[in-house]
Amino acid sequence: MENQKHSILYVDDELVNLNVFKATFRQDYNIFTANSAQEAMEILRQQPIALIISDQRMPKITGVEFLKWTLADYPHTIRIILTGFSDTEAIITAINECDIYRYITKPWETEEMRLALRKAVETFQLRKENQKLLNNLQEAKESLEQKVRERTAEVIKQKEEIELKNQILEAQNIKLQELDNERNSIISMIVHDLQSPINRISGLLELLEVEGKNNFNQNQLTYIDLMRRSTSEASRHIRNLLDTKALEGNNSISQVVLSRIDLTHLIGKLLETYKEQAFKKQVILNYETSHQEIYIKGYEDYLSRIFDNLISNAIKFSPKNVNSNVFVKVKENGEYVRVSVQDEGQGLSEEDKKNLFKKFQKLSARPTNGESSSGLGLSIVKLLTEQLQGRVWAEGEPKKGATFIVEFPKYSH
Repeated sequence: MENQKHSILYVDDELVNLNVFKATFRQDYNIFTANSAQEAMEILRQQPIALIISDQRMPKITGVEFLKWTLADYPHTIRIILTGFSDTEAIITAINECDIYRYITKPWETEEMRLALRKAVETFQLRKENQKLLNNLQEAKESLEQKVRERTAEVIKQKEEIELKNQILEAQNIKLQELDNERNSIISMIVHDLQSPINRISGLLELLEVEGKNNFNQNQLTYIDLMRRSTSEASRHIRNLLDTKALEGNNSISQVVLSRIDLTHLIGKLLETYKEQAFKKQVILNYETSHQEIYIKGYEDYLSRIFDNLISNAIKFSPKNVNSNVFVKVKENGEYVRVSVQDEGQGLSEEDKKNLFKKFQKLSARPTNGESSSGLGLSIVKLLTEQLQGRVWAEGEPKKGATFIVEFPKYSH
């Protein structure tokens, strides 16, 4: 309770009672007295009053009527009515309609009145503090509601901005997709248009090489061989592009017919076709198998493309004119058949390993004899290997060569 004197208004039409009350309690309280309801109303308008004590029987206006009037304008003020035993009806009315804290019978006793006053002002102080708390809570509630409104408006604004950005992004994605489709269409058209003249050039070079064996000197024959190899390399790049487009458009293996393939025989035939290229670069091809025949369930064209890329890459990235080795090993590995192609070239960095099988990726290693590289070969290897339900990965360190490993499920009867 605050350490202060509370103000009490005592209303009675008998001056003696007013004087006795003031003399008795003025040391403990600020006492205001009025001998009529009209005078009491004027005091209330001018002074903050904690407690009103009113006699019931007054001329012109009763205590109940007066206290009922104070209820509307001074709802937190404590009210006590003084009444005789015969005023039962007035007491009931006061309790029901005037928010009476208590009633005291006349004539009042000093100690009873002192106790009543102390309890009444304590109640007033509690009401005052409760009201302060309620006001604080209301302010906090209003502040919180305002913050919620502001935050909600901010969230709505952010949501609208995100939705707008998403719409713009979606429109841009659609535009990019259209451009990508247009680009792919142009690439496919150009690739198809290039394939035919390159095939014709390749055929003519083969005829020229056959017919010129006895008519051309060695330099001329070398030039023809170089042109034939260049057209073959160009044809390889075109085929890689065509394969990439075809496989990206169809990830299902259902369109190819799988059959029983002898992997040792297929790889052996491929190595024969690279003997001359390896010999000219002084690369030694080493072939090792755990069995003469090892079968998988696959598709010969896909398998030829996979190992054609791996073997040609191993030769392409091997050092030239130093009798370096390329090791090709085929062996059974439980339920799988594993093929490894290892070179003694420039090896692989950690960054290379992350990008090996992505399209159009240029690695830190470079072909050692000026050979071209489109960056599509290894992506083709991965796509085709996965089409055959296999997996492929690479191992190696910088300057220590690279090993590419392919595994396929072994053929089961």
